[in-house]
Amino acid sequence: MTITKSVRKFLRDETAAVALEAIIMTPILAWAFVGSFVFFDGFRTYNGAVKANYAVSDVLSRAEVTMYGSDIEGLSNIFQHITRSPEITQLRATQVRRTDQGFVVDWSYGTQGRLRHTNETLGAVTDQIPLMEIGSHVLVVETFLPYSPAFSIGMGEMEFDFVSVTRPRFVDRVDFDDGTDPNFCVANCDPGEGDGVDDAGEDPSGFDWEAAFEYDFNEEEGGGGGEPEGGSG
Repeated sequence: MTITKSVRKFLRDETAAVALEAIIMTPILAWAFVGSFVFFDGFRTYNGAVKANYAVSDVLSRAEVTMYGSDIEGLSNIFQHITRSPEITQLRATQVRRTDQGFVVDWSYGTQGRLRHTNETLGAVTDQIPLMEIGSHVLVVETFLPYSPAFSIGMGEMEFDFVSVTRPRFVDRVDFDDGTDPNFCVANCDPGEGDGVDDAGEDPSGFDWEAAFEYDFNEEEGGGGGEPEGGSG
């Protein structure tokens, strides 16, 4: 039998062993399933981090009063909450002013150990800043989200870094105080006072929060209880 005939016979042969095919295909299918999960989770995390960055940047751009360091920490907590990341995320907010000499830093604040920007380090983000008039201001929000895939298949550990640039919406510039807002609540907070300086005692505004959130379930049950009047004829 020639080699040509042997090859043709092999190609026409349809006999096989299911167990052998399963041994060959099962690892490939398992790899494809786990790999698709890893890449899907990576893109989901990436997309969530982008949206969270825009959300935080939009909140900061609407500020009309002095922002404090505690406010930036709060925005960082919001970013962490939106992304639901198990890793520690970081945020850096910077207000940049255009002068006839270029861009300069008005103020900058970083969370979770992220260093603030100076005029010397600002060059890392100037390519993200659009053309501006001299004397105008923009807010630059940078977020940093470490990502570790569940399985090491095609992706390793990485960090999703995003930069968004927004002009202050209602004021020419946002004032900043590197400290804690004296009205920032850190414990025993009444509704609407923030999350977290101990506010033990009555609300100075005199508003009765307990009455506002009180609901009388007994009254509802009393109104709908009892048997209907009248009887069957």
